[in-house]
Amino acid sequence: MAVVQISKIQVRRGQKNIGTGLPQLASGEIGWAIDTRELFIGNGAVSEGAPAVGNTKVLTQYDDLFQLADTYTYNADDAYTLTGPDSANAIKRTLQERLDDRTSVRSFGAKGDGVTNDTLALQRAIDQLYLNGATKGSVESRIVLHIEAGTYIINDTLYIPPHVNIIGAGSDKSIIKMTANKPAMITVNSASTPGVPASDSASSNINMASNIIMQGLTIQTTAVGAATANTISSDADPDTGHGLILQSCKDSMFDDIKFLGTWVNGAVNLDDNAVVMNSLSGSVTSDNNKFVNCTFQGFGTAVRSNWDTDDNTFTGCRFETLGQGIRFGETMTLSNIASGQNKGPSSNVIEKSIFNDVHREAIRIYNGINNVSKNNKFTECANNGNIETLPSFSVIRYEKDSNKSFNDYFARTYALSNGNNLDTVPYLPEVSGTGFFKMPFENVLEFGQVTNVTLFRLPGVINQAYELDYTLVSNNYRVIRSGKMHIVIDAYAETAEISDEFHFNGDETYLDNITFGIDLRDADSDLTKETIDVKVISSMPSDDTTQMKYTITAKKTNVI
Repeated sequence: MAVVQISKIQVRRGQKNIGTGLPQLASGEIGWAIDTRELFIGNGAVSEGAPAVGNTKVLTQYDDLFQLADTYTYNADDAYTLTGPDSANAIKRTLQERLDDRTSVRSFGAKGDGVTNDTLALQRAIDQLYLNGATKGSVESRIVLHIEAGTYIINDTLYIPPHVNIIGAGSDKSIIKMTANKPAMITVNSASTPGVPASDSASSNINMASNIIMQGLTIQTTAVGAATANTISSDADPDTGHGLILQSCKDSMFDDIKFLGTWVNGAVNLDDNAVVMNSLSGSVTSDNNKFVNCTFQGFGTAVRSNWDTDDNTFTGCRFETLGQGIRFGETMTLSNIASGQNKGPSSNVIEKSIFNDVHREAIRIYNGINNVSKNNKFTECANNGNIETLPSFSVIRYEKDSNKSFNDYFARTYALSNGNNLDTVPYLPEVSGTGFFKMPFENVLEFGQVTNVTLFRLPGVINQAYELDYTLVSNNYRVIRSGKMHIVIDAYAETAEISDEFHFNGDETYLDNITFGIDLRDADSDLTKETIDVKVISSMPSDDTTQMKYTITAKKTNVI
C-alpha cells in the first residue's frame, strides 16, 4: 500500500499597513497581507540569480488590473517617436485612462441587438456624459459618445442637450429605431438635468441647444399616420412620427445621417417629417445648422419649418421617396420680430443635392426670403408618382420674393421641351414664383428644312418673361449664328411676344433663312393657356441640318 504524505505549507502573514509593513521575504517565501488581501513572494538573492532583492506581487482576484497597468506608452517600439521631452521620459498612462479615451453607449448598458429596448441606456449615456452635475458645461463633458454598429430599439423620445457629440459606425450601420408613435429625437437646452428635459420656454441665447454633432447614424421611425406638423414651440410636443425636432437649436452639424420613415408612394399624409425646425422666439431660433451628406427617405415631408429659421444649409444630401421635399413657412401668421414668425424661414441654402421620386414639390416656400436652391438635380419630382411627361406641380415653388434657383438641373426640361406625343401635355414650370431662375444646362436639338413646326416648348406662366441664349450652326453650309430670344407673356390678353437679336457669321445668302415664332396655347383643354410652343421656319437647303444649343433664364414678375 502506497504511503501518501500531506504537508502543510506555512505562509508568512500580517498586516501590510501596520507597523513596519511588508517585510523582506526569503527566497521563494510567500507572504499574505491580511488587511489588503495581497499576495507576495520573495525574489531571493542576487547570488542565486535574482535580478534584484525584493518581493514580487502575485495577482489575485482582489487586484486592480487597471491601476497596475501604468506603463502604456504610445508607439513604444518606435525609437523615433517621442511622447515626452526625450526617449528616457516617455509619457506613461494607465489602462483605465487609455480605455476611457473612447466612450461607448455599451458602457451604459445599450445592446444594439435589435431586440433589447435601449431607450433608458441611450438616454442615460447622454445624460451622464453631457448633463452630469459634476461636469456639466465644462470642457470635460464635451466628449465623443460612440454608437457601435447595430440596431438600437427605442420606444420613447431621446432628448439631446447642447454639446452632444455622437458618432456612429455609419448610416445603415448604427441604427436608432423608434418603435412607438413618437418623435425619435428632440433637442433641449442646458437647463435640463438627467431624466428631466427642460422646457423650451426657459431657453435663451446662452443655454439653448447648440454645438451638437451627430454623425454616421440612421434614425428610423416606424409609425404610420403621424399627426400634423409642429406649429408652436412646445416642450409637450403633440407631434408624432418625426425623426428629429430641432427645438430652438443653433450651430449644429448632422453628417451622414439617414432619416428613414414608412411613407410609401401613394400615401396622402404629408405630416410625418424627417426633420422639424422650431424656434421659441425671434431671438431664440434654429439657425446655422448644417446637414451634410444626409439622406431623407420615406417621409411625408423631409424638412419642415414654420418659424424664422435662418442660415441652415443642406449640402450633398439625397431626398428620395417622399411626399414633399422641403416645406417652409406654410402655416404662419406673420407678425412682429419678437414672435419668431416675422418673415418665415430665410437665407437657407440647399445645394449639391439630389431629389428623386418626390411626389409633390421638391421645394416649396410659402413664407420666407433669400432661400437658395443651387447646383441640385431633380428627377421624377412633382409628378404625383408618375413619369416626367405627366407633371402635376412645379418642381420648385416660391410664393415670396427674393428666393432663387441657380444652376439647378431638372429632368423635366428635357422630357417636356421636345419630343413626341406632347401635344396634350401641359408644360408646368420647373420653378414657379417671382425672381430670376437660371437653368444653365444647355439643350441641344437639330432640324432641317421646316415650316412653322414646334421646335421646343416652355411653361406659359402668366406675366413671365424668358431669355434664351442660343447658337445655330449649319452642318453643311457656312452659317454660324449667336443670338438671344426674348419672350414675354401678357397675363390679361393671354398672348405672348417674341423678339430675336443675333450676330451672324458666314455666307450671308443664308442670313435670314431661319426665323422663330411662338404660340401660347391650352394643351390640356382646361381653358387656361399654360404652354408655349416655340416654332421655327427654316428655308435652308434640303440637304442641310441645323444644330441649335440654348440655355434658359426665366423671369417672373409677380404672382396673380
